[in-house]
Amino acid sequence: MEAMKFLSCVARCKEKFGMNYIIDVLRGSRSQKVLQNKHNELSTYGIGKDRTADEWKMLARSLLHQGLLDQTTDGYAVLKLNLLSWEVMRRQRPVNIVVAVKNTPTLEEKNLKKAGMEMLFDRLRQLRKKIADEQSVPPYVIFPDSTLKLMAQVQPQTLVEFEQLSGVGNRKRDKYGETFIAAIVAYRKEQGLSVGKDVLKSAIATSSKSASTNYTQLMSLDLFEQGLTVEEIAQKRNLKTTTILGHLAEAIEMGKTVDIDSLVSPVHQEIILQAIQEVGVTDALKPIYEHLGEQFDYGAIRLVRAKWRLENGA
Repeated sequence: MEAMKFLSCVARCKEKFGMNYIIDVLRGSRSQKVLQNKHNELSTYGIGKDRTADEWKMLARSLLHQGLLDQTTDGYAVLKLNLLSWEVMRRQRPVNIVVAVKNTPTLEEKNLKKAGMEMLFDRLRQLRKKIADEQSVPPYVIFPDSTLKLMAQVQPQTLVEFEQLSGVGNRKRDKYGETFIAAIVAYRKEQGLSVGKDVLKSAIATSSKSASTNYTQLMSLDLFEQGLTVEEIAQKRNLKTTTILGHLAEAIEMGKTVDIDSLVSPVHQEIILQAIQEVGVTDALKPIYEHLGEQFDYGAIRLVRAKWRLENGA
């Protein structure tokens, strides 16, 4: 019955939304997006109030695992019905959902779990700070503490699981997902916890610079190569121009060819390059920015630094 509710909601939402949104509709959310789409008027709106969001997520993942529901993998995890989905909805196919049995943990088990979560949370905070320093932004811009705590608790091992966390979403999944998952998987391996074979391979590949190619960076590069300006790409992808410039800088460090001269004049490149050499090798952009008298934006500095790093193997 619950499976039919979920699949019916996907159908009525015209198969254009992800798991979290479908669950919001089922549970009667009054979010702005639900109201704007007028999905509060659907017959399936609010019919799943008696279930928690986690229970609905468990059911949805079970449907995906059994092939009774599809999910796109083109960067936007949109749920799609398939032939088996319709068979379920027509009552032509039974559905078996595994329900996790909750065992009451002992006090010792609770304390061990809490200590482990705090250890992982501390590691994730260190990783967040490293990324924030590289981008010259406050750590909370990457992820707030609440999201890191949730990561430490749930310990997602795939991008699909990662994007379900509150405070993540598609953009941050694409930008940071593989990096944080690699840290989580490394922690689980150290603690002797289970790690899927495919997940472990992915984590190892992510830790290698040569295998760090990311979908979102290449998407921005592809649009740039098609002749779109940085502003046009940002508008098309609903991102900031600084983010797009960051994508192009990362693409340069991956060894991709980027026409940097069309973004930063050769004269300005020379000035920025001299500042980089005078300041010295640093992951943070702020010292270079201040050395230049704050006359060049972070995007230009990041592009020139990426080119310098590639040429010098830094």
